[in-house]
Amino acid sequence: MLFFRPDCRHFTGEKPCAPHKSEGVICLDCPRYDPIKKRILIVKLDAAGDVLRSTAILPAFHKNNPGISIWWVTENGSKPLLEKNPYIDVLLGSDPALSGFLGATFFDEAYNFDMSRKAAAILHMANSPVKKGFGLSTEGVVVPLEAKDEEWFQMGIMDSFKRANQRTYQDHLFQLGGMKYSGEEPQLVLTDKEKEWAQEFAKKHKLNRFKKIIGFNIGSGGRWPMKRWRLDGFLWLARQVHKRHPKSAVLLYGGPEERLLMPELAKKLKNLCIPTGTENTMRQFVSLVDLVDVLVSGDTLAIHVGIALKKRLVAYFGPTSDAEIDLYGRGEKVLPSSPCQCYYQNQCNQKLSCMDNLQNKDMLAALERQLKLS
Repeated sequence: MLFFRPDCRHFTGEKPCAPHKSEGVICLDCPRYDPIKKRILIVKLDAAGDVLRSTAILPAFHKNNPGISIWWVTENGSKPLLEKNPYIDVLLGSDPALSGFLGATFFDEAYNFDMSRKAAAILHMANSPVKKGFGLSTEGVVVPLEAKDEEWFQMGIMDSFKRANQRTYQDHLFQLGGMKYSGEEPQLVLTDKEKEWAQEFAKKHKLNRFKKIIGFNIGSGGRWPMKRWRLDGFLWLARQVHKRHPKSAVLLYGGPEERLLMPELAKKLKNLCIPTGTENTMRQFVSLVDLVDVLVSGDTLAIHVGIALKKRLVAYFGPTSDAEIDLYGRGEKVLPSSPCQCYYQNQCNQKLSCMDNLQNKDMLAALERQLKLS
């Protein structure tokens, strides 16, 4: 059993490692031998946008722990956002083999950044002497494992604390990880093939005839439908763009929840917009967002994709926390003229919702500023 090195970053035991396939090297005298000095487990399951923005912590983990290997557990639906990430060595989804992986593999440290019973139970399974973040009590409820985790925990169980918060998600995340946040950004990597696929879309719709590409994300995700802006607002904004910037294109973005809304909006706008479709894979969606110069979006997955791709952003907010979103100096936030009365509620009980009070002129002014800076 001396002919291989199980502590090497490239070795899995499942198949020939990448250096062997590309260069023909073998373990005992391999110049690419990269021993793992510390193995860390991260559990972050939901939601997709939160998973993506949590990748901001990865560079800091690597900087503070030379020779580190990071294993990340997430929901299968969020795995595409973490694929090709150079900071993650092993990416695990929710499958029957997960408990075996976590029980057999030794982790020097294990972190759970999710306040869900499922995520806390996964942390409980991990073979690690050091567990941080959120775990399970003997009563089977989620609890903070250290005093430094209590602030985020309070925000998760009490809306009053959530509303009062003025710190970004990443700032809180780094506190959970025992580090200081210094503006580290989310990590999202597109392959050359994925970029080429998006360029084929651009060629098909002759986007090269436009000076600027503006993206309208009309989706809100399934959990918080009240985050979506008014349909008439998007109609008005698109017409203003056509009037003021005739050499700019408007692309419409959305997911399966917008399969009826997107055709309706496109029909009303006729030739003033280009729908990107609602059945794209997550990686295709990301590739298409990469085409824009400025993205207009609410607090949903698209805004986190735009942040990670370093796009200019117009981010609008209503029933969720704008303070938690770090735009990294590449955009601005548009808020309703009056505060939301149904903070983090699935339904609004007001005659006029906060999104009804999101002013057209404020959205246009923000978009004009970002177009100049793009």
